[in-house]
Amino acid sequence: MTDNGSGRDAVATGTTSRRRKTMEVERSQVDRMPDQLTVHVGGEDALWERAQRCTQPIELIVSPVELHQRNLQRRLREANLPKNAFSFEDPVGISNQILDQTRGSTTTIDRIDRLSLLRSFFDGSTPDEEMEVSLPPGISSRAPQQIEQIRTEVETITNFHPQRVAAWRNTATEIYHPIDEEAEVFLETALAVERQLRERTTKAVSETGLIRRATRSLVRTDGSVWEEAYPDIQRVSLLGLSSLSAPHTDLVHALCATTPVEVHVHFRSGTGEYLQSRVESLLDITNPGTEVFE
Repeated sequence: MTDNGSGRDAVATGTTSRRRKTMEVERSQVDRMPDQLTVHVGGEDALWERAQRCTQPIELIVSPVELHQRNLQRRLREANLPKNAFSFEDPVGISNQILDQTRGSTTTIDRIDRLSLLRSFFDGSTPDEEMEVSLPPGISSRAPQQIEQIRTEVETITNFHPQRVAAWRNTATEIYHPIDEEAEVFLETALAVERQLRERTTKAVSETGLIRRATRSLVRTDGSVWEEAYPDIQRVSLLGLSSLSAPHTDLVHALCATTPVEVHVHFRSGTGEYLQSRVESLLDITNPGTEVFE
C-alpha cells in the first residue's frame, strides 16, 4: 500500500473509530453473531473509502448477481478510484477456488440436464419402486419445471441441512390441516428428487451444491483451504442482497467459524431491516454444509 500521509492517517483513524461504533450498534442487535461479522442495511458507499492502490487485493467483493458487480466497478471508474484493493467474485466462484485447493470436483449439471433427468423419473423409464415420490396437489409429473422449482426452493430455504429439514417438519405438524400435509409433501418431494438426481450423476446437482461442498471443505480443514485460496484477503463484503439464502448463510457461517477474515453483509434497504433481524436465527445451526443425505 502507498503512504497516504499523516493528515489522511488522522482521517482514517476517525473513520475507523466511527466504523467501530457502528459495528458495536449493529452487533448489539444480534448478540450471538460472530465477532468478525457485521450486518449493514445499505452502506455500500463505504467501499469508496477503502479504494486504494495495493500490490494485491485485500478485500473480496462478493455479489450473487453479476450485474451488481459490474455496476460497482463502473462507479469506481467514474469516480476515478483505484480497484487494486478489490477482487470481485460471486459465491460460486469462491466455492470453485476453495474446491480447487482440495482438488474437489467443480463440475455441475445445468438446469436443462436436471429437467431431462426429471422427465425420465416419471415417463416410465424408471422402475416405479425406485421413484417413490408423492407430488404436492396440483403438481403434475409431466411438469418437470414445477418439480425442479420445488427442489430449488427447498434447497434455498434449508440448504438440505438436517436441522433446517427437521425444523420444516416440526413446523408442518403445527399448521392446520390440510396445509400441514401439503407442506410435508412439498419437503419430501424435494428431498426425493434430490436423491434421485444424485444417484444418476457424478457431478454436483446444481451450482448451489458446489457452495455446500466448499462450506464443508472450510469446516473440515479448519479454514486452511481458505488461506491457500485467498492468502491476502482480509475482508469479504457480500453486497446487494435482497434476501439471504441458506447456502449463502452457511458459507458465511463457515468463514466466520474457521478464518479470521472480516465479513460484512450488506442488505438492500427495502428488506434489509427484516433480514438483519433474522441473521442470528439463520446462523443458529451446527456444522454448516452438512446434508441430510449423509
